Amino acid sequence: MPPKEEQIKLDSLSPQQLVELRQNLNAEIQRLMESGQALARASNTFAGTKKSVEQLGASKEGQSIMLPLTSSLYVPGEVADVEKVLVDVGTGYYVEMCIAEAAKYFDRRIKTLQENIGIVQQV
Repeated sequence: MPPKEEQIKLDSLSPQQLVELRQNLNAEIQRLMESGQALARASNTFAGTKKSVEQLGASKEGQSIMLPLTSSLYVPGEVADVEKVLVDVGTGYYVEMCIAEAAKYFDRRIKTLQENIGIVQQV
């Protein structure tokens, strides 16, 4: 349930209270902007991961690839299975999915994040 909206009569506030109100509103705006940016980064990450999974599906077993350990560290590897991937679904849980299922999963996550970005932008 959303919080109850409270109206404040600005002409009844002292100058100090107006300054505090302005600071609080600016801080809230900053938090909302940061939340929107974090959601956008997460959406972009899922889009990139979906693209990588689709590219993996187009590769061949035994093909040499570079595997990302971090955003800047890659190690050489070989494709073992082009039919299935392990997908991190959160809190340390991984689910084995076929390439098409994984792509649909990422599409759902991207859609949810885009909806949340829209909600934050409306606020």
